Amino acid sequence: MGIIKTINKLPTMVLAAKYAKYYKRNKVDENTIFYSSHHGAGMLCGPYAIFRRLMQSREFDSYEHVWQIDDPAERRQLQKEYGDWTNVSFVEKNSRGYFKALTRAKYIIVNNTLPFYFTKKPGQIYVNTWHGIPLKTLGYDVPDGKFTTRNMTRNFLLTDYLISPCRFMTKIFLESFKLGGIYTGKLIENGYPRNDLLFDTKRDDIIEKLINRGIPIDDKKKIILYAPTWKGASFDRADKDIARYDEFCEYLSEHIDTEKYQILIKPHPMVYKLLSEQEKRSGRYIPQSIDTDELMAATDVLVSDYSSIFFDFLLTDRPIIFYIPDLESYKEYRGVYFGLHELPGPYSGDMGDIAGWLNRADTLRSEFGSAYDKMKTWSCEFDDGMASQKAVEAIFHGDESNCRIVRDNSSRKKLLVAGGSFAPGEHIDKILAWLDGIDYERNDVTLLIDDQGKCTDEIMRVNDNVRVLCRNGLIPRGLIRAIGAAVINPDRTGTSRLLRIFRSEVIRRNYRRILGESQFDTVVNFAGDCYEQALTAYNAGQSEVISEKSFNGWVAAFEKAHGQWKCEKIVL
Repeated sequence: MGIIKTINKLPTMVLAAKYAKYYKRNKVDENTIFYSSHHGAGMLCGPYAIFRRLMQSREFDSYEHVWQIDDPAERRQLQKEYGDWTNVSFVEKNSRGYFKALTRAKYIIVNNTLPFYFTKKPGQIYVNTWHGIPLKTLGYDVPDGKFTTRNMTRNFLLTDYLISPCRFMTKIFLESFKLGGIYTGKLIENGYPRNDLLFDTKRDDIIEKLINRGIPIDDKKKIILYAPTWKGASFDRADKDIARYDEFCEYLSEHIDTEKYQILIKPHPMVYKLLSEQEKRSGRYIPQSIDTDELMAATDVLVSDYSSIFFDFLLTDRPIIFYIPDLESYKEYRGVYFGLHELPGPYSGDMGDIAGWLNRADTLRSEFGSAYDKMKTWSCEFDDGMASQKAVEAIFHGDESNCRIVRDNSSRKKLLVAGGSFAPGEHIDKILAWLDGIDYERNDVTLLIDDQGKCTDEIMRVNDNVRVLCRNGLIPRGLIRAIGAAVINPDRTGTSRLLRIFRSEVIRRNYRRILGESQFDTVVNFAGDCYEQALTAYNAGQSEVISEKSFNGWVAAFEKAHGQWKCEKIVL
């Protein structure tokens, strides 16, 4: 890495070091629950639905409920709303309270991903409710998915419970995210807990919540909700489409009956984050802190595009209209799972068409009855308003009798391939050729590589059957040790006693951080790097390790530190 590069990475090192400090300091508290929705946007989605269910039971009165809420104004509003609940608190990401809660909570419940440094501690239970059924492609189905899906797949592999709403989404998890073959948690196919909010929310309650957050709303008028998804080069770099949103809604306001309807705009959370403070205070846009399913319970007509929001809205049996002005370019860039003829409502890229359909919205449900019912049947198959309760029974009581648990029955041999830095060159060509020659009907292959953000082209050349995982981010460990390891041996090829001390203590934790509880039959090491060999071999439970180079003294070092290698045979 070198001294200059190490300095450049200091902010990241500091975060990893802070997490490591609390990781070592805190013991897991059986009665603490940590929640995060949409990366701290608010009390939302599946985690919020489970939280509400828990709060209805006196059994959980003694539990401490800690929510990640990053926006200061939203934290103040929630502290006001939950002022009488002494066991509910709110923390900001990367704060002292955040690290404390994340390393202390017995239960961690999220609907997206946790940061690169997160490692599930022994005794913790990690639940991922996820947040939608996709119309647009996900995971490895996205053109650059081998590169962009790395932290999502890593998070899924860490989970004890992964919640799926339907068989289609289960297939997405197992195939599009390539969890099938190495996932060791329990995939619950029970419907989304967040959809319970559609059954439970009263219109007056959500109207009050909107007014409290500065949204002017007339409780006498019907609600048209315009809720487009994000667009852009990547999830972290979404486009700010506010001007187009405003133009669209202003046009509709001129061409529909505004005595009967009012239009609310709900930007995607990643787009909302890009708004200026003035735009957020304008009252034109629904804050990301407002739960979408609660909002849809009060919505009369939904206008969307590729957003997964419409699958939830099917439960209301109310009309859906699709405004898609960029279909061809979006299909080329991202890809979609369904043809537009399958959508449960009319679609167009022309604003005039949308206005016309809104003026006869009451007839649309019957006009598209067949497509609507067909999509609702498979996507909402398990939604009965009790998904949260079933999840609570399984997670907190160990009672899975009311749950559909999908189990992985793959019999393929599991190979873990250590590819090292994956920098361009003859070495990488050899690995790629070797991967192309594997019989994938008999072998499930995971390629583990270093990701310094410079090997995207090489990653994209990897055989499509291969699951690519990256050692993205720095290993969570003390700051002094992190800097020492980087400066003393930037290429991780040395065997100095000091370096071995720095690294040996974090091998087990880093393996768990990257691969969760996954076990492999064979590890194939192309890295030529003693640290890679240690990482991929230690605690893997494999039957053999195949390597091009010797371990250069690491076998003796690890036998001394840990007693023995977790493999029966080493082939050098």
